[in-house]
Amino acid sequence: MTGQARGADGSAPPSAGRRRRTAVRRAGAAVLALATLVALGTPPAAAQSLDQLRASGAVCERPDGLLRALSGDAAVRQQVDTINRERLAAYERLARETNTTIEQVRVVSGEKLQAKYGGCP
Repeated sequence: MTGQARGADGSAPPSAGRRRRTAVRRAGAAVLALATLVALGTPPAAAQSLDQLRASGAVCERPDGLLRALSGDAAVRQQVDTINRERLAAYERLARETNTTIEQVRVVSGEKLQAKYGGCP
């Protein structure tokens, strides 16, 4: 032995290059997973209603990846709350799976959603 620190299994510790490549792979996986999440969106029945809400101007996409209700209608607000809860759950899963923070996932999602649908006024 040369005195170099070893892992619990006796293996050599990962080099800086290996750690960097691992981080890049994780970031790439996060972007791919996020693109899939944005492409899939919400379930089809909700997506149709969400498209109708967007088209009518009742909702808009916030920069943090959540919806904002622009209508005072209680049913619209309830649907926005439901969609936002579903999005937050998906963002939490994605952050956990890709070893990133939920804040990072939300910001990237917000950018993608605003690019696709436009942002809030």
